[in-house]
Amino acid sequence: MKSLFKYIGIITVFLFGFYYTEKMSNIVVNNSSLVSQINENSKDYNISPVSAIIEDNYIIPGLNGYSVNVLKSYNNMRFLDSFNPYYLEYNEVTPNVSLENNKDKIIKYGNQNKNSVSIIIENNQEIIEYAKEKKIKITRLIDHNSYDKLSYYEQINNDYEQFNKVETMLNNANINKNICFINNNILDICKKNKKYLVEASLTLNNYNLSNIKESIKNGYIIYINDKVNLADFKILVRQIYYQDLNIIYLSELITEQRAN
Repeated sequence: MKSLFKYIGIITVFLFGFYYTEKMSNIVVNNSSLVSQINENSKDYNISPVSAIIEDNYIIPGLNGYSVNVLKSYNNMRFLDSFNPYYLEYNEVTPNVSLENNKDKIIKYGNQNKNSVSIIIENNQEIIEYAKEKKIKITRLIDHNSYDKLSYYEQINNDYEQFNKVETMLNNANINKNICFINNNILDICKKNKKYLVEASLTLNNYNLSNIKESIKNGYIIYINDKVNLADFKILVRQIYYQDLNIIYLSELITEQRAN
């Protein structure tokens, strides 16, 4: 019994010592002039989140924010004993209204803070080859036959007959973006699997190029019909670049992550 009390006493002293040391460390840190400098300057480096916009069944993604992590920043700077913004560390801040909590809503327009658009292709091989040659970041809708783990483009599961099979392929290759380009056949499957639901802002077909050119805006998701000829696609791409917009993958356009 004495041995038991002895061990309990040792453990108690150890835990109290650990608690006391941690408490003293916090007091020292909180009273540090460097911590005061970090706190004073953090407001200039914090980035506020931007909430997503919801209207009926649709959502426009927002943007995550960043707040300075004072303790980690202090640990980075204490060897200098002076404030240097290069060594700041941040915590990510989720918007109050976030895409992550509203996956039942449909994304018709991507993030409008990224000065970019996305182009979605299905099986137009001539355009796919041209995009590869020019390093245009297209997103392709695939089924189990068109899946290619070595492709340069982003791949989105669009196989309503063998959806789970394509999911497994994408998961095994670590390239599943968890996005569904919705239509009547696949919507229920997408909702069941809690995917990001996406709809085109504009559709380019073989007779509406002039209208599409005048309609392109920041954040648009542009679907290219399989019958569109390469010449029209080239004109579309030139128009996008003329408007000083970038072409990025669909996953990049709809994410609430900020670009590095």
